[in-house]
Amino acid sequence: MAPAVSHAPKMALTIRDVRGAEELRACQELQRRAWGITEDGYVLPVATMAGAQKVGGLILGAFDANQQLIGFAFAFLGRLQQRLILYSQLTGVHPAHQSTGIGRMLKFEQRRRARDMGLEAVVWAFDPLQASNAAFNLGVLGATCRTYEVDMYGSRTDALNAGLATDRLLAEWPTSAPEPAAGRTQPWSDGVELIETRVSHELREVDRINPIPPQASHVHVAIPWRIADVKAYGPPSDAREWQRALRETFQAAFDAGFVAVGFSRTEPHQPRYLLERTA
Repeated sequence: MAPAVSHAPKMALTIRDVRGAEELRACQELQRRAWGITEDGYVLPVATMAGAQKVGGLILGAFDANQQLIGFAFAFLGRLQQRLILYSQLTGVHPAHQSTGIGRMLKFEQRRRARDMGLEAVVWAFDPLQASNAAFNLGVLGATCRTYEVDMYGSRTDALNAGLATDRLLAEWPTSAPEPAAGRTQPWSDGVELIETRVSHELREVDRINPIPPQASHVHVAIPWRIADVKAYGPPSDAREWQRALRETFQAAFDAGFVAVGFSRTEPHQPRYLLERTA
């Protein structure tokens, strides 16, 4: 497979398959740096990555002009709701190069490869409390969510996950169109707010959870602007309450036939998921 050559801001990049043990070990180090992982048990073993490559898995690397690995994405074949899919276990970018478009380049090449393999979608899990991830996955890429997984990985101690259950949304990104449309980023005028919030000590807190009206077609699910700030400046109970509220709200909405199709950050300090009833 020929490498995809593109340009992120101020940097020439090559997106290609990761090759050999040394580059796989560089992927391990990049995992540690990108997410602050301190436990080796959460780092993908070289043998696992090498084995996956032999049986339909995909490990893409983003290399700079000096062939230094500065981003990578690991995925393997899977099945979701009776569909064959490419499951993207992780995508990471070196902290010095984050927010430069490298992650987007890796995801689009991943999706192109999945389409060439005849697969219906690329699927991955992400923390619903992370607004930047939600905005990228739903608003930029145009993925959708209809599945909420409770404590998917069990307890973890890395910087992003410590103190909370590892609840996750599954993002589904179809491969059918050559260029997928971006997701919705504007709230609906008839959207019902399912999580009401209040401001306390300059942080948004959960005030109450509203029931889903039987005739509602659109609903909004609020989350904190930055969950890291809630963890840093509020009591631990605040972050846990946010997670409890999201768990309850998403499960109820998905059971009622809603799908998350977008994400909005148009209103200052009150981002929200945008859900539409499809069934």
